[in-house]
Amino acid sequence: MIGNISILLFSSLFIFIITFYIYKKWPDLDVIDLYIIFILFHFGLYPFVRGLYFGKDVIFDFRHSNPLAIGLVFAQVLIIIAIIRWISLYFSPSFANNLKINSLIDKWSCVNKYILLSLYVWLILFQIISYYKYGVKTYIVESDFARIGKELPYWFTSMRTIYNQVAFLVFIGLFANLLRSKKYHRYFWFILIIIFVPFVTIYGRRFFLDMVAASGIFWFVYRQEDIFKLKFLKVCLLLLLTFLIFSNLFQAYRPVFQKVGKVNWDKLENPLSAALNFEATIHNLEARPGTWEFSFLVFNHQLNKPGMTTHGKINWEGFKSAIPRYFWPDKHFVLIDQILSKLYGVNPKSIDIGKNLFGVCQVDFGSFSLIIVPSIILLIIILLGFLVKISNNYPIFLWLFSGNILFFLINVEENGNEIFFMLRNIAIIMILFGFYAMGDKIFRAYLHKPREN
Repeated sequence: MIGNISILLFSSLFIFIITFYIYKKWPDLDVIDLYIIFILFHFGLYPFVRGLYFGKDVIFDFRHSNPLAIGLVFAQVLIIIAIIRWISLYFSPSFANNLKINSLIDKWSCVNKYILLSLYVWLILFQIISYYKYGVKTYIVESDFARIGKELPYWFTSMRTIYNQVAFLVFIGLFANLLRSKKYHRYFWFILIIIFVPFVTIYGRRFFLDMVAASGIFWFVYRQEDIFKLKFLKVCLLLLLTFLIFSNLFQAYRPVFQKVGKVNWDKLENPLSAALNFEATIHNLEARPGTWEFSFLVFNHQLNKPGMTTHGKINWEGFKSAIPRYFWPDKHFVLIDQILSKLYGVNPKSIDIGKNLFGVCQVDFGSFSLIIVPSIILLIIILLGFLVKISNNYPIFLWLFSGNILFFLINVEENGNEIFFMLRNIAIIMILFGFYAMGDKIFRAYLHKPREN
């Protein structure tokens, strides 16, 4: 019971500190603030809900857990956030403006509509094709992939690795146009979003929750609304209800859709009864471990046995896995769960938790994570500001740069070693941008070249 009380105490303090900070900053938010809000969801609200459940989830029973390990989870995150925010105060006003949410939304809305809608159609078709042509779900567990993965074409498996990033890019493009449009045009973009989101998030609630949260933040920030007024409580409750209904449907249809092979439509429940079955969601939240529990796992082991680190091995494996096999055909990489199961001497399934950046750097580098994580996030933020500046006259590339980095930042639950995939995507986009900018410059020079009579 001491563990649950500790979780409730520390998470409540965490929620109060972060909420007070957002209250003081609202609505003039930037990318760093957006990142902090998503950390609040994963390291504040979710642990608080978990603390109310005095029982065992899939992995942990916190009733008799070490309060010191629990406290270190929240202390580490707060210290890192404070360092990031403090250093960012020294950014120049012009550079800081490149990071403003309002400024980014304005620029996203300038993306070529034909490109945006083409990607929109392709992403929906890909979900349909992936089922009807290959009979597989979007995500395949390791055991199934070992059995059927070699039969899938390379373009298909490659597309799956970037599907969520591209879907997020299309989503922010659609939402930016929704915010910028007037009168009846707004309904057009709203309908597109309503159709799009269920298709691209059908295999996971986390991505859906990220989109709901991001859309709420974008809406209120762009409209300069004060969400701390009581009248907006109903909007927050509506967003929560939207997520719960989607979660209810997800839980009801999960056993049917999430399998290798074609869907048995006869097993689908009535949509109305499935949507109103809140018990399924509540039971899942009780059992499902949050990403903050991964940080607890790391600190708990390190308190029991100081120096228990992997010495950078997880990040090295993440680096290798981000390099396409086309350039490194003989590469061999180890999954993070296999590394940790060997380190802790447990079954990989007992550590099947979302691997966040805080926990990964802690298990890789120990207390140096207090230096390494802020350095990583600040370098990413500086990179974002620089890329926004140089691509300011090229909306599509600005959208690609900023969308990829934002996706990494808000994907708190799974961004442990995803930084290498994000940097790989940015490098590819940068090469394309260089060729495009050079070609555009040559073309403009040719147009303005004086012609001889």
